[in-house]
Amino acid sequence: MACGSRTNPKNKEHPFPQWLITRTKTDRTSIRWIPGNRIPADEATLPLCRQCNRDFGDQLEAPMSRILDDIEAGRGLSDNEAELIVRWLWKIEGLLWHVSHPTHDYSSKYTLRERVLRPLDAIRGELILALALCASIDPTYGDAPMGLDSYGDIDGIFVSGVFSRTAMMVVLAPFQHLIPQQFSSYRLAPVGGRADGDAKLLYPKTTFPTDTELVGVTWLCSRQLTAAHEAYAHQLHAEA
Repeated sequence: MACGSRTNPKNKEHPFPQWLITRTKTDRTSIRWIPGNRIPADEATLPLCRQCNRDFGDQLEAPMSRILDDIEAGRGLSDNEAELIVRWLWKIEGLLWHVSHPTHDYSSKYTLRERVLRPLDAIRGELILALALCASIDPTYGDAPMGLDSYGDIDGIFVSGVFSRTAMMVVLAPFQHLIPQQFSSYRLAPVGGRADGDAKLLYPKTTFPTDTELVGVTWLCSRQLTAAHEAYAHQLHAEA
């Protein structure tokens, strides 16, 4: 459960936010869903407490919808916005994880709510946010991309996906060399952020002609990055 409570009132909510579903028109088409079938995105729901849903919406979704506008308009990203993207991606991945593991706790360290609504901890300075854009959406499919390409079992760091015209991934610094050259990368400042945290620092490049190529490259590199992060997580667990 996102908040760790089995008593809070629950609603059926979307792991992918409604603003993004509307933006990508995936309510008119479909997305891959558990256990592998395809359904319209606005039919993909999971139980989520009302307070978590409100807080995710206010603290993550509202600013993220503006940030995605800025990315695709070439207005750039700040260090603070890079952190918000990281936590937003972890939120989506965490909610989808709960779909597959409805009776499991998110982790022994914190709930999903705690992880994505609090500022990043000591891991902050070890994170790379990588972004790439495509110039246009192929009209053949009737929608725009919306989904994750990462699939790790125990690693909680690496996450990748394509949303509208933008591919995003969160990568640990030791694996930065595995990020394709078409992606623009930014290493977050250490815990506490930068004094000029709102200054625009990253201007992702439009390096793919269409979303078909963008999705293909993101999917392929995510296989290798998932394996690298999973192996590293297994090693840490073995040493603990």
